[in-house]
Amino acid sequence: MNSTTTVASVIDGDTFVTDSGEKVRLIGIDTPEVDEPYYTEAKDYLSTRIEGKQVLLEGDSSNRDTYDRLLRYVWLDGELVNRELVEEGLALSKVYEPDTKYQHIFAEAQQHARAEKLGFWSYSKNNNTAVISYLEAGNHIGEVKTVEGRVVSTDKNEEDGIIYLNFHDPYEGYFTVIIWQDSWANFPQSPDTYYEGKDVLVTGKIKDYKGTPEIELSGVTQIEIVG
Repeated sequence: MNSTTTVASVIDGDTFVTDSGEKVRLIGIDTPEVDEPYYTEAKDYLSTRIEGKQVLLEGDSSNRDTYDRLLRYVWLDGELVNRELVEEGLALSKVYEPDTKYQHIFAEAQQHARAEKLGFWSYSKNNNTAVISYLEAGNHIGEVKTVEGRVVSTDKNEEDGIIYLNFHDPYEGYFTVIIWQDSWANFPQSPDTYYEGKDVLVTGKIKDYKGTPEIELSGVTQIEIVG
């Protein structure tokens, strides 16, 4: 499944289009979504690195994903671009079985980025996103904000596949964080135990669910422990 191609355009930090019209998804990594910090930086990095250039595409066990995108490792000038994004703190190392050929390399790159506080690992209150108290979250529905508060309780609903991080007791009507089961593996430990009792900053688009303001988390790029 190895081939060379020219990159026509970049869609986001981990997806691009070739000059033949094929969409390619970089294997083993996950970059921030539109509403998350460092989405633009990841996309811009990949654009600058590969757009208009000829790259080597290396396959693994799976050829395509459920969206019919080619799944590939991307090489340019002898460097593995997937790894570069992780090492710059612009992507997470994420296991997508059975495509794990270079996962050990990505894991090492992530340790480096985290230790050096690069990219979204450098995230702090001093970024450009306004920080608000969890008590104010209901006044900012539909906006991207950084919400500050303490996780006072958690709940893991295995049947529905949801983890809740609650910021008030009782939790009804107060700001809550939602983590769906397909994102649990994006955290270093199970979020319900890892964040319980911690002071955190949570960044994302605030949504309303039956009068309760909430943010859905897809990974560690959206949450920082501050105490």
